[in-house]
Amino acid sequence: MRKPEAVIFDMDGVLVDSEPIHVEIEKKLFDNLGIDVADVVHRSYMGASNEFMYLDLKTRFNLQESIGELIEHDEVFRCDYLKHTTVIKINEGVISLLGEIKTAGLKLAVATSSSPAIALIILNRCEILSYFDTIITTSEAGKSKPSPDVYLLAAQRIGVAPANCIVFEDSPNGLLAAKSAGMYCVAIQPDGEFNQALSEADYQIRTFREMTLNRLFEIFSFNQDVVKPTN
Repeated sequence: MRKPEAVIFDMDGVLVDSEPIHVEIEKKLFDNLGIDVADVVHRSYMGASNEFMYLDLKTRFNLQESIGELIEHDEVFRCDYLKHTTVIKINEGVISLLGEIKTAGLKLAVATSSSPAIALIILNRCEILSYFDTIITTSEAGKSKPSPDVYLLAAQRIGVAPANCIVFEDSPNGLLAAKSAGMYCVAIQPDGEFNQALSEADYQIRTFREMTLNRLFEIFSFNQDVVKPTN
């Protein structure tokens, strides 16, 4: 059985249930800018970097602030909000799976579109930072998802070939990034949130409660030409 050598996790929505918090933050930021962003447009930024989001918003709404000013204001506001929000929930089953992976000696990484400061706040507050060998952000990689750069840099940092990495993602941008990097991608889609844009993932799960390390080894070793489960 062919086994993976590393597991790379997206952070928001995958490791932690932080997407609703980010949506709330962004709505407040949009209100502060005096812009009305449609939900369908807002959802299109899922998995992308703040630079990507503000470049698009600046074009759509003819914002007068520079991209640098918009990102700086976002960072300060978001960090303060996340430091003081009551709860940032870890997704069910995550701790158990991280423990199994760590015990087995596989490399662990996070590849996120959040900034380094925000990633550290969230991972520290959830007390899971110590599990990971490296944390890579799209700002460090130089390009936002769906570019593969953040995943390729993560693989380089942990010294594992992309083909030997498993990625967990929950966004179309993240899935495209992982697959473009040549990695095996598992999409997590909670009940009631099926997204057709994630149907090209190598495997799909509803929750980490159904995933163990042995199960991860099994699905990774399958011939990738077989029909993908839709769970």
